[in-house]
Amino acid sequence: MTPEKQTRPHNSEKEEVGSLNGEPKFKVPRKSPSKEAEDGDIHRRIQEAQARVKEKEETVRKLRLVKMYRTKWETQGLDTITQRWLTACQEALVDLRNKVGERKSQESGEEELTLKMLIENLGLDSEMLKLNDDEDCFIT
Repeated sequence: MTPEKQTRPHNSEKEEVGSLNGEPKFKVPRKSPSKEAEDGDIHRRIQEAQARVKEKEETVRKLRLVKMYRTKWETQGLDTITQRWLTACQEALVDLRNKVGERKSQESGEEELTLKMLIENLGLDSEMLKLNDDEDCFIT
């Protein structure tokens, strides 16, 4: 062997004698078909995982909405509030009947205004207001 060849290492993967001028030519590493298949499989699995994450995020978003609506519109105190409104409405109707009745009796001496007549003239539902028609009072 010549001393020139001994000092110069020859790596067949990196260089190859190319053209006529003797310049080294480097090989470009290429993926094997099995490596490309693995990359495609990894890419597919990443996309599937991202799709599952999006589904889970959507589920969490919906659950948060349900939780918010349940806490925002709690119906536990609804019966108490409904009873308060009914009581206030009944008291207001009794006060109105008394005031209208006083004016009518002072002006013309007509018959007394009943709760039933007042509720019918206002177009309200006597059942909803729990009116006892026979005794002209509210059921409490």
